[in-house]
Amino acid sequence: MAETPNNDDEAHRLQVLLNLNILDTPAEERFDRITRLASRLFNVPIALVSLVDANRQWFKSRQGLAVAQTDRSMSFCSHAIKQEQVMVVEDALQDPRFVANPLVSGDPNIRFYAGSPLVAPDGSRVGTLCLIDRAPRAFSAEQAATLRDLAAIVANELAAVELNRAIQVQRESEAGMHALIEYMPEGVLLLDAAGNILFVNPAAERIFQRTTGDLVGRSALGLLAEPDVRAWAAPGSLPNLQAVETVGRRADGSQFPLEFTINRMLLAGERRITAIVRDISIRRQVDDSNRATDERRRKYFATATHELRTPMASVLGFSELLLKRDFDPATGRELIEIIHRQASRLVALINQLLDLARIEAGGKESLDIRALAAPELIEQTLAGLVGLGDTARIQVTLEDSLPPLLGDADKLQQALTNIVSNSVKYSAPGSPILLDAAPALLEATPAVAIRVRDQGIGMTPEQVAQVFDAFYRADNASGATGSGLGMTIFKEIIDLHGGTVELTSTPGSGTSITMVLPAGVPT
Repeated sequence: MAETPNNDDEAHRLQVLLNLNILDTPAEERFDRITRLASRLFNVPIALVSLVDANRQWFKSRQGLAVAQTDRSMSFCSHAIKQEQVMVVEDALQDPRFVANPLVSGDPNIRFYAGSPLVAPDGSRVGTLCLIDRAPRAFSAEQAATLRDLAAIVANELAAVELNRAIQVQRESEAGMHALIEYMPEGVLLLDAAGNILFVNPAAERIFQRTTGDLVGRSALGLLAEPDVRAWAAPGSLPNLQAVETVGRRADGSQFPLEFTINRMLLAGERRITAIVRDISIRRQVDDSNRATDERRRKYFATATHELRTPMASVLGFSELLLKRDFDPATGRELIEIIHRQASRLVALINQLLDLARIEAGGKESLDIRALAAPELIEQTLAGLVGLGDTARIQVTLEDSLPPLLGDADKLQQALTNIVSNSVKYSAPGSPILLDAAPALLEATPAVAIRVRDQGIGMTPEQVAQVFDAFYRADNASGATGSGLGMTIFKEIIDLHGGTVELTSTPGSGTSITMVLPAGVPT
């Protein structure tokens, strides 16, 4: 077994680790959350936050490993903290440093190891976030970058530990504490024992949209829209709190979701409270969006099950008739044509469901945004509709000096195809369909407006209100076939591009749809 290396300035590194006051402390969710995520993300049985002490490596967080520490002489992490980059051992049996290691030859039978150093605020590497597998495996540069990012999150949590330690060390000098928290991204407030504000950092000013002069001397409870949250006002009655969510109030009276943690201490002999506050509006928006997306997908699935069942039942029923009975050629052909129509409908529905799923799953990141010429986009769209027949009645009008569109050519052609084909299907043969494009503004920035107008059957206000809902068909009596997903896909595509849609319709007179899309040059 190879000898375990030592850092060049090992005494300093060990002192930094001891100053964190984290060794042999209970498990904490903020670290366990990261190791659980690492285990799932990299599909490994073991993920650890390992801190390398003088004679041992101790695990602040561990997934898939029963022991809380191992001897440093057997530690892979002691090697990993010697280097700045991720250390990867794809097969320990092929590495002379570890082939005789008891952790390789015995439990937990390490074959693969990847460890990213945990860097303290002063640059000391105090441990690693590491991954272990019992089978050899490769590890790509992209995976190494992801592991480094996760290790940086762990290091940030260790930095928070270091911040609390530094505050206690500097208890004789509030100025020292102020310097430490001046550039923190989270808002920091220093309160007296009664909950009155003594100091705030710039992040807290931004969060509450108030100046230091407006905040200092004010009761911290005045920053809360829910005054029953009295953790700041009664320092003797409650322990230190972690991640309390409530509602904050800005200077203009507007409210926002707020998360705070508090710690109590003695500073220069005086009782003080530090509160770290975070505006969690974006996190709430993401959570709400995810919930809405999940609910929409559940509805899609429930409706899709019904929509798929009808053509499937027809295909199975008529094919069973053909198998069990003999029909004359004319009747047999008629049954086969029914099967073909229903099978075609089934395939079209499945394809559109897959399109919708890909658009939703990929989001904006899946778009290939380029500068597009609107006339070329329209020309290619109409060329793809020749198979529908009756497209000669589409009259195109393009204004001069159209700016280039910013968009994904394939997705925008799909969106435009959906609304033009609807105009063809839901209007009388020979009646004109007008397609025009003109410069426009979208939130005061250059844009292009593309409008499609027909003289078809039109829709009622009630139908217009539901036209973008999945599987909704505005007119089931017109004889036109469709899955009810075309307009849903159209709206999803325009929304992903940051565009807008305006739809007006009158029963018996026709429908007009205008999509306004950003213009310009990709950045």
